[in-house]
Amino acid sequence: MALPECWSCDYMFKWRELLFVIDGLKKCPNCGERQYITTQSNRKLGTYGIALPLIPFILNVLGLTWCLTGLITFLSLIFYLSLIPFNLKFTNDREPLF
Repeated sequence: MALPECWSCDYMFKWRELLFVIDGLKKCPNCGERQYITTQSNRKLGTYGIALPLIPFILNVLGLTWCLTGLITFLSLIFYLSLIPFNLKFTNDREPLF
């Protein structure tokens, strides 16, 4: 897995620069061009995000304590958030969601 590059100047984004991408838009700190998240990246992140609410339910069904369930859910959320920058790809135009 690699961090995405700017479509205009091939600037390699840093991990912390990509933690908060608002409205699918990020400006390149090197050239200032707008970067839009691709439809494929949005779908992939959405698919991973759907699994997060299922984790506490499954752990509850397995009979784990609420403390252990909360800890595993929290660690899963941190893991998901730390992988978001690696799953982003950018394009020069805003693509439709579907």
